[in-house]
Amino acid sequence: MKNKLNWEVFSNQERNNLIEELKRIISSNDGCIVNFNFFSDLALSLTIEIEERKIENLHNELSRVVTISEIGVSKFDEDSVREWWLFLNVTFNKGKGNIKMHIPDVPG
Repeated sequence: MKNKLNWEVFSNQERNNLIEELKRIISSNDGCIVNFNFFSDLALSLTIEIEERKIENLHNELSRVVTISEIGVSKFDEDSVREWWLFLNVTFNKGKGNIKMHIPDVPG
């Protein structure tokens, strides 16, 4: 069984820009997004798989661009490659709850 952490993230940034920034930060820390769910333009849920030794750095980098909850563990093993799951609940403060996507007509 994998160890798990739950983090709450809040941001005033534009949704698409923030999503790209989150993907970049997660990837640069060797994290892997294994699942995601969108909740209109209000929120996003991410499940991330990451080695224990990378968690603290990921949290530090995220905290530079978003408001994030406490890390949740007082000490990590700096040498551990054991996999953890991180559950990120991202709230977009500027969301309206009525996202609309334009889908072009396809001939035929």
